[in-house]
Amino acid sequence: MTAPQRPAPPPISTALRPVLGVMAGLGVAVVIDAVGVFASTFAAAAAQGTKDVDQFVAPSWTFPTHLLIYAVGAAAGGAVTGRITAERSAYSVFLLALILLMSAVGPLLRHVPPAPGQPQWFALALVFVNPLAALTAGLLTRRVDAHRRAAGAS
Repeated sequence: MTAPQRPAPPPISTALRPVLGVMAGLGVAVVIDAVGVFASTFAAAAAQGTKDVDQFVAPSWTFPTHLLIYAVGAAAGGAVTGRITAERSAYSVFLLALILLMSAVGPLLRHVPPAPGQPQWFALALVFVNPLAALTAGLLTRRVDAHRRAAGAS
């Protein structure tokens, strides 16, 4: 009699890939957000001719632009996380979306006053835009990768 075939044990680094995926996605989102917001704010300050930071009041067009930049950053971060964790569980993408959600909800819960010129809707819109962009891009990337692997296997 022979012993039943057991599946091979999972590799030791099973938890490493999802963790690195979330960290890489968060890093990509932060870099895109920081560079984009800095560039748009600098452009707004240069257009106003403001030299003193204390006197700068952002014009109305900067906040929709910042919202778009945050959405692009969150989507890129979600896509990176989805790509790195393609053959693993989708929980990594959900975790990234949860991290982005909590970072946007924090100022609302602490009642942080808005910046000069910032509309009231901006903080609330950020709560919805950030996680939805990360989830959409991350899950879409995973789906495209799954279809690509299935087409390559057949």
